Amino acid sequence: MNEPADVPEDDLPEQMRVRRQKRDELLERGTAPYAAGFRRTHTLAELRAEFADLEQGSTTGVTVSVTGRVIHLRNTGKLCFARLRDGDGTELQAMLSLDRIGADSLRDWKHLVDIGDHVGVEGEVISSRRGELSVLADRWVMVAKALRPLPVAHKALSDETRTRQRYVDLIVNPQARQMVHTRATVMRSLRETMHREGYVEVETPVLQLVHGGAAARPFHTHLNAFDLPMTLRIALELHLKRAIVGGIDKVYEIGRIFRNEGIDSLHSAEFTMLEAYQAYGDYDTMAALTRTLVLDAAKATGSTVISDGRGGTIDLAAPWERVSLHQAVSTAVGAEVTIDTPADRLRELAAKHDVHVEDGWGHGEIVLQQLGLELGMSRHGPHLVK
Repeated sequence: MNEPADVPEDDLPEQMRVRRQKRDELLERGTAPYAAGFRRTHTLAELRAEFADLEQGSTTGVTVSVTGRVIHLRNTGKLCFARLRDGDGTELQAMLSLDRIGADSLRDWKHLVDIGDHVGVEGEVISSRRGELSVLADRWVMVAKALRPLPVAHKALSDETRTRQRYVDLIVNPQARQMVHTRATVMRSLRETMHREGYVEVETPVLQLVHGGAAARPFHTHLNAFDLPMTLRIALELHLKRAIVGGIDKVYEIGRIFRNEGIDSLHSAEFTMLEAYQAYGDYDTMAALTRTLVLDAAKATGSTVISDGRGGTIDLAAPWERVSLHQAVSTAVGAEVTIDTPADRLRELAAKHDVHVEDGWGHGEIVLQQLGLELGMSRHGPHLVK
């Protein structure tokens, strides 16, 4: 799936060579293998909704134009079948018969269309003899010729392929496509909640002279116009606080930040952060806002009841336990930890629970960075840590 563009034709996999030949044949005929557009009258989901009760073997007399990616082909004799899939995952059958589209068009369909191609089909909405909602084509159009074959449907993609080629994962994995829609729903919910709570969304600079607000290592770049060294932001904090100083009492941003440090399954070099500030508020104010954001996002995606990852469920709408960081750590280590607990005692507890502690760390760093993050917070259910 990843051959570079300059690979000699003879070295390409056979399926790719054949698909390129078909594209070239379309070009030689003067037919665009990538149409500028195809006017459709319905999405596949709209057709399924409108004709959900169509009786087996019946016709409608309704002509529609639809589009979709070909995910299955059955080209036999005078009647061909194709399964089309829309972007939302909805699928619908297209039927192409000799008497409706003619010998030349049917021959072109059999010869030029491969699984993975995007096609447009215009025809009558019917129900097949087996009761399958279908479009009986009067004509078809190649909308986009696929030059690479789709992965084998029954073979799971490797984690590396899913990560490096997200588009392939989206094509074959409905859960991946749903995640895109879910994330968009959550982001919309966050903005709606912040707006309702009176917060003003702002955009702050990505290129900064002072990247502060956190202790992460930045990415360095250069601003040629002013001959200045610049860095990509590692936090949203400083400019949002300047907005508070300027008189915007409630302010927030949802933005990308960049940290030039390690990468693993839980850490990326760039990620999205929501950061908010409110004049005259405190950590209880932010705790309440956090709970509201989570609840509203859960409701927007369908339910406040979620899996706890251990075979049970959690109802986010139930009261949330409020615990301090020291309380959470105390519960986790089985010993009382307070703000007065000496650093040496914290080091003993860290060693007992196999938690790494850097030389020179004081009380706050040990509690927050290690005991708190690795033990205390991870062993509680839905809660607000103060």
